[in-house]
Amino acid sequence: MGGSTGGAVQGSGGGSAEGRGVGGAGGSPGAQRAAIDDGKLFVDAASASDYPIDASTPSSAPVRPDGGAPRPPGDGNVATATVGAMKLTATFKQTGVDVTVVIKATACPQGTHKIQVHEGFACDDPTRGPVWNGKRGDGIGGPSSTITCDASQSVSFTYTRAGADPALNWTVGDHNATTDVTQHPIFADDKCGTFF
Repeated sequence: MGGSTGGAVQGSGGGSAEGRGVGGAGGSPGAQRAAIDDGKLFVDAASASDYPIDASTPSSAPVRPDGGAPRPPGDGNVATATVGAMKLTATFKQTGVDVTVVIKATACPQGTHKIQVHEGFACDDPTRGPVWNGKRGDGIGGPSSTITCDASQSVSFTYTRAGADPALNWTVGDHNATTDVTQHPIFADDKCGTFF
């Protein structure tokens, strides 16, 4: 039973790792990243040192390894809300700064139905709140925010919210408290659905 209570940790090379990075891998940031993940954890992974960290680039526009232009937060994300009473799904997909929603229903009564995104976080009466940030949750399907179900009680409708207006734009699944549509309930008339 050796009796040392010192703070140095032995690395795999036998020397002290104190002040030298993970596992005694040396003191440079690149060597520390390589020691953390040398690309062998997952077969198709590259070493963490293969992806340069650029402190001048904001986190909302990450550096892309292929050298392409930074993508906006949420780009490519897809999320679906379900309103069970109408067998309605609203699938939101972000492409660049624009978000397209495809609404499909197979059990909605014939006629027009108001579709809106509300303030709250759930369908409970105390939390659902009014229309999300006024106009941000409105306008799906045009100024009247309506879809029309046919005699077979079905509808398939596509609407795109352009991202050019910061007062109205949406994002999908990026956890932005102002714009992330997935944090709010969807209403079809008085029927509610959520993304979770």
